[in-house]
Amino acid sequence: MTVVTTSRKPVPELRTFSKDLAFALGARYTPRGKAGLYEVLVYDTEMVVVSKQGRNYLIQLYVSEESVASCNFTSFVVDKRENDLVRGLRTGNQTVYEGMGQHLNVILAEYEGSENTLIFDGAQRRRYLLRLTHEA
Repeated sequence: MTVVTTSRKPVPELRTFSKDLAFALGARYTPRGKAGLYEVLVYDTEMVVVSKQGRNYLIQLYVSEESVASCNFTSFVVDKRENDLVRGLRTGNQTVYEGMGQHLNVILAEYEGSENTLIFDGAQRRRYLLRLTHEA
């Protein structure tokens, strides 16, 4: 099973974001605390780490202790989900789809602005829209 965790000292909004990302992926959320990455990897072979680096955010995918894909985004918006829950991540960005799609539930979707966004549905009718950077 995949586990989602955060950087060592995440801000509260990043903790909520990570819990909802785990919900969308059907993964388990594990708070990292003072544990190193490899201590968390002991439990699972696939791990998603969410962190904030300066003004940007980063989602990194590790498989068997090796970083295999990452997704940089500048911001995210949380809206109320009006329609049915969709599990997994949706994007029109081919790089994100190819990098993460081998290990996570990622759907290649066409919608307005899809090349620069990533969407997922969280708990409690939350929908996240991430604005990807050009180096995604």
